[in-house]
Amino acid sequence: MFDLDRWEEIWATIARNRKRSIMTAFGVFWGIFMLVAMTGAGLGLERKITSNLGDMATNTCFFFTNSTGIPYNGFRSGRYWSFENEDIDAIKKEAGVQYAAGIIWGNTYNFSHGDRKGTYQIMGYMPDYQKINPQYIRFGRYINELDMIQERKVCVIGSQVWKDLFPGGEDPVGTQIRLNDMYVTVVGMYESGSANIRFSDDENTVVVPFSTLQKLYNMGHKFGGLAITGYDDVPVQELEANCKSAIIARHIYISPDDTKAIGGFNIGEQFEQMSKLFLGISLLIWIVGIGTLLAGIVGVSNIMLVVIRERTQEIGVRRALGAKPRVIISQIMSESFVLTFIAGVLGLAAGVGVLSIVDSVTTAKALAAGEQPTSWQIPFGTGLLSAGVLVVGSLLAGIIPANRAMRIKPVDAIREE
Repeated sequence: MFDLDRWEEIWATIARNRKRSIMTAFGVFWGIFMLVAMTGAGLGLERKITSNLGDMATNTCFFFTNSTGIPYNGFRSGRYWSFENEDIDAIKKEAGVQYAAGIIWGNTYNFSHGDRKGTYQIMGYMPDYQKINPQYIRFGRYINELDMIQERKVCVIGSQVWKDLFPGGEDPVGTQIRLNDMYVTVVGMYESGSANIRFSDDENTVVVPFSTLQKLYNMGHKFGGLAITGYDDVPVQELEANCKSAIIARHIYISPDDTKAIGGFNIGEQFEQMSKLFLGISLLIWIVGIGTLLAGIVGVSNIMLVVIRERTQEIGVRRALGAKPRVIISQIMSESFVLTFIAGVLGLAAGVGVLSIVDSVTTAKALAAGEQPTSWQIPFGTGLLSAGVLVVGSLLAGIIPANRAMRIKPVDAIREE
């Protein structure tokens, strides 16, 4: 390892045919570069899509009412119905349910503050919705239980509403804004947490207490949407089935076998599908990357065979003078290792460098747009794994040439012209 003469000889051998060495090493360089770059791109895409879920738990499901699909208890099919506040109480009694919140879709209204005006959608949420689909509260607070109980005329405004009605960027908490002929007090301002699960354009939405919107629309105790989150150890499919059964049991006009009456979706299935998709992408990246790297390694191995053919007499003389087999083998494998390893390290560094540049550019753009930046860099463990593949490949590149060198008979080698 520390024999300077040996390393000088290795370098002299590589430098003797610089053009050939560079072209051969480029195959390894490109293979490891593509492996790192494609892995970073795949991970960046996965992080980007996953971040769109925000802090929402994966065992979350959403329900909506549809018309019934089966006649039941004397009621015809096609009957329209609504959730009731008591459905939430029944759901919360189910084992595994952590949070449950009602959702009401409101209309679009004209809002104003001073001489500033805008048209925004109104949504009614229960306080637990903030725990199910967390939003970043920049000023003030979210809707609370006292707002619900007292049916307060308060609201939490989206970021664009705040920019339009409060252009000076001041804290809007405690300020009243006009909703048609009614005034509501701003108790908070939020920025959207999840980009995937939205029931309105969050930035242009005004959130009011669920009970306040029920009263405003004279809905009694009815509403149209439900959001439910289970504990971490509860499978989302089980949670979904139990909650549907609890709701159906309360409504005498819905058959237990009616799969149409309650629509919806769960985040767990979407997350599972995305996980399978990204697993497939990751496997494809590694297959293509390692295949490209192996093509470069094969090229190194072939060049080493040519080098051994050119050095047949030299190897024969060494063996005739008593050089041990391990010395010949280590010399050939060292030359192969150095050529492959140097090219691979440069490719690894280039790949990480390109990803760093992409990371910096996308982060700057995201921060300028007020969005959460996404990293496109590979983890340290992935870099070590790439380096491990490179080391193993560089050693494999020298096995065949070394074996070829050991088959050379000293007498035949000396006679070689």
